[in-house]
Amino acid sequence: MKYSLIILSLLFTNILAHSQVKKVRQGKHSFTIQWITFNKSNPGNVYIKEIGDEEYSIEGEQRDVKSKEYVTIKGTFLNQGSILKFNGTIISKINHINGGQPCELKGLSIFKASGKRQYWRMQQMLNCDGETTDYIDIFF
Repeated sequence: MKYSLIILSLLFTNILAHSQVKKVRQGKHSFTIQWITFNKSNPGNVYIKEIGDEEYSIEGEQRDVKSKEYVTIKGTFLNQGSILKFNGTIISKINHINGGQPCELKGLSIFKASGKRQYWRMQQMLNCDGETTDYIDIFF
């Protein structure tokens, strides 16, 4: 009996925590990598659509037509409040990084919102060159 009350309490706490996760707004969101728009005057866009219980599809890009630099994202993510568990592909190409070659990240990546920031930032920040830090952000 004692253990069943503990299990029931844990189950209720888990259900309550899951129900308190704020839904991600569907539609167009700003999307940036700091190398293209450090001043945020020309962000890219991603499109987010709910496809299941706290599961979303995401696709979009940010491009600089003049320099031909870009970052793209395509995949799905699970919403866990301040954390998004993204699964898919992110490709960035910045002329002065990684020998000007595209950096492709496939698989699981974590985006996290912290403090009063109005965006989720990718936590795997190391570029393919092994030296450079990329700040890739999805805005609320």
